[in-house]
Amino acid sequence: MLHRHPGHSEAVARISWCVDQHAIGVITGEVGAGKTVAIRAATAALDPARHVIIYLPNPSVGVRGMLHHIVTALGRVPSFYTATLAPPGRRGPGR
Repeated sequence: MLHRHPGHSEAVARISWCVDQHAIGVITGEVGAGKTVAIRAATAALDPARHVIIYLPNPSVGVRGMLHHIVTALGRVPSFYTATLAPPGRRGPGR
């Protein structure tokens, strides 16, 4: 049984807004706060042929792990698994 809460309705509205705006959204909160329920409610009617929902259940994998999960979910191979060279004259960020 789902107990409706104003925070749940707001989360569903924000997720729906992200979908409408073609934006990326992040839902965070305490265990049991209803994050998964809100996401499922907001995305249940989406056409899987037009939308990709990427669920990252464990943020402790770090930034590289999250990027790996996202890129892989989109059907690609993360570029940090292949060698790439920086253009000549570029020494890196902030240099």
